Amino acid sequence: MNNIILCEGSTDYVLLQYYMRKAYQWSDDPSRQQGILRMDRQKSRNLVKDSDILTVMSTGGCSRLSSGLKEVLKRNYLSDPGLSNAYSKIVIITDRDEAETEQNFIQKMKDALNEYSVTFDSELENDHWIVCNMLTEIGKTLQFSLLLFIIPFEQNGAMETFLLDAVGENDSYDKKMINQCIAFVENIDPQKRYLSSRRHITKAKFDTYFSIRTPVEQFAERQNILKNVDWENYTKIQTAFQKFGDL
Repeated sequence: MNNIILCEGSTDYVLLQYYMRKAYQWSDDPSRQQGILRMDRQKSRNLVKDSDILTVMSTGGCSRLSSGLKEVLKRNYLSDPGLSNAYSKIVIITDRDEAETEQNFIQKMKDALNEYSVTFDSELENDHWIVCNMLTEIGKTLQFSLLLFIIPFEQNGAMETFLLDAVGENDSYDKKMINQCIAFVENIDPQKRYLSSRRHITKAKFDTYFSIRTPVEQFAERQNILKNVDWENYTKIQTAFQKFGDL
């Protein structure tokens, strides 16, 4: 079975992979990356569990999530007669700080589904799996499930904040550094010219810490930091993430 998570950008793309690996026992297998679906100038990665594949795909921003959905639907439409490369479960994740309004965002997803004449068993809404049907290029009916996940964004519920808190709990020196990074970001742009939303502020705190801790993009060290976080505990903060266990 093939499943896919569509997310906005590079930070979500990285953190979601670690979350799915630690919380739901998916694994990274470099040998299973062939034929991966990827948007132009964006990243995708396949995770593996038994014979199932989960693709985490960055779209490049909230405004491009509908384009990402169209790419997934196109893959399903062109799938082989055995439907072996079709996606059975599709998750689209964003947060309220990025989506202009929930209803407008949902309508964009409906428009993408309508473009491929997808029918669904119930109204498309946030945090609710729906069953969808579409015809492939060769006229075969394909059924898949879709979850639209618009996180009610709160700073303490953000993945980035959870990670910084976890790192700080494990090392008092880093905790002091993290607190100073947080104070710096909160005071550096008082007119909100650049850090204009809560989401931007949260990401800036995260990026500021990592730019100091690993200033020359030391990939291995960043990986070790992320791997050592108890990501499975994040579900206690964002209980809606329990639905990711359905993948």
